Amino acid sequence: MLKSSGKPAPNYTRYDWARWDAFISADDPDLLFEEYRNAGVNFRQPLMNDNDGLRGFEVTDTDGYVLFFGRPNL
Repeated sequence: MLKSSGKPAPNYTRYDWARWDAFISADDPDLLFEEYRNAGVNFRQPLMNDNDGLRGFEVTDTDGYVLFFGRPNL
C-alpha cells in the first residue's frame, strides 16, 4: 500500500496510531530474527507476540522508517 501525504517522513513522526512504514510477511519470524541477530542487526523491538495478535520484530532502516517482519501469532 502506498500513500501520498506530502513530504516523505516515517509514519510514527506523523501519526500516533502508525506503528510501521512497512509490514513484511515472514513465515518463520523466529528463524529470521535469529539470522538478523547473528548478523548484528539492531532491533527497534525484539521478537515478541504483540497485542494485535502478531508475532514478529521491528527494525529501523537508515532513513528512520520502521519495518515489521512477522506473521499472525498462531
